[in-house]
Amino acid sequence: MSRTTTCSAAWLELVGDILQRAPGDAEFPHPQVADLLLRSFDSACCSLNHVDGAWVDHVVRGWPEGFLPTVPPSGVLPSARTQPLIRWHAATGSAAAQILGRVPREVAPATMVAEWSAFARPLGITHQLSLPLRVGEGIEAYVLSRPDDDYTDDDAELAGLVLPVLAALARHHLVVSDAPPWRRERARDTGLTEREFAVLTLLGAGLTAAAIARRLQTSPRTVHKHLEHVYRKLGVRDRLMAVQRARDTGLLATPGGPVGPARPAGPAGTTDPGALVPSPRRGD
Repeated sequence: MSRTTTCSAAWLELVGDILQRAPGDAEFPHPQVADLLLRSFDSACCSLNHVDGAWVDHVVRGWPEGFLPTVPPSGVLPSARTQPLIRWHAATGSAAAQILGRVPREVAPATMVAEWSAFARPLGITHQLSLPLRVGEGIEAYVLSRPDDDYTDDDAELAGLVLPVLAALARHHLVVSDAPPWRRERARDTGLTEREFAVLTLLGAGLTAAAIARRLQTSPRTVHKHLEHVYRKLGVRDRLMAVQRARDTGLLATPGGPVGPARPAGPAGTTDPGALVPSPRRGD
């Protein structure tokens, strides 16, 4: 079995576990995602990096826990302008994965790369691969690190397959987490899965099955299957009855209530998943 096949199966399993669980935790499943990223790319460390308005590169969180210090040995947070990968995404606006050693010298001169390497090597970081979640108004990315072997074309190709999965998880999570805790509790009591609750929420906002499919990056056929499950669990026969029953029981907001922002557009007309990924920023 090829590496791509094995990794694809693992990511499908993770997504399935998240979508089929009962609505509950309002946080994005960063630890589970990071754990699978570490295994998929045979990496020593995974960090969630956030670049703020002052262009300071904050490591919001790192996995394994404790691998990275909360404060650099120098005591000074690095400027994102000197991190070659972050500089690459900022300069090009690219939302594609990138390998540290492949950032052109026009973007990150040799002296800058040497400066960054001197900072990173004491932390056990020599080679890196970035998977950007947001590029535009600030940058947010998972950054994978290795001390020895560099990342390859196969790693970059696999990253290109993983990024849409992260985007789909983000879109799903935004819909679910936007609902107040008591509404998610009602969904659990009704026996809805997270995915069914997300579909019902968007249905209540007036979206068609096709529009729900686009929002959640799935197929209309799959949405219809989820709707069948929702109808059965609510004891109704169609979408109008489902929405009314859901409002009567507190599963949905009253008409005109907010359901969360729509997906923003990313570079070159693509969807930017980054603005949809809640970060576990401490003290923010």
